Amino acid sequence: MAVANRTDAEIIARIEAVKEQGWMGTQTGDLVSALGWDAAKPFLKDDARPEDWAEKRPVPSEEIAAYMPFAWGKANDCRGLSAGRSIGHMRAWLWLDGKDELCARMDNLYDFYGKPCLAVICNEYGIDWRGLDDGEWRNDESGDFLTAEQALKDKGVWNELA
Repeated sequence: MAVANRTDAEIIARIEAVKEQGWMGTQTGDLVSALGWDAAKPFLKDDARPEDWAEKRPVPSEEIAAYMPFAWGKANDCRGLSAGRSIGHMRAWLWLDGKDELCARMDNLYDFYGKPCLAVICNEYGIDWRGLDDGEWRNDESGDFLTAEQALKDKGVWNELA
């Protein structure tokens, strides 16, 4: 079974395309988890078993919804590495879900510990981002902050989220 009509060959090509982008391998790990057993086996530990693998296949929209509170928590707490890694997960799941254009937008939206990215993704999936946001959009722990409206207007996406 392919995810969002992504074939194993497409997923492997995507793994090759993104493997240099993240030193933590976040996208790569999420993409490998979407592969069928035969395609995934070369990426797995030697003791991996096919009966365990079949249970792990992700449903991207469910992964996004389940992970979103954690991602917002990291962004709200100004946790740079964790916030960046959260966006890596989101990129993989967006791509797997066939949201190529939204996935591509992440580079231009990343700021404020990923909050603009998260807000746009929440909007796409019908998740209440305002309920997850602490209202302080900052680029460092101790600096001044903007409101969501100010920050999203600067990024040119306020109108699609308002």
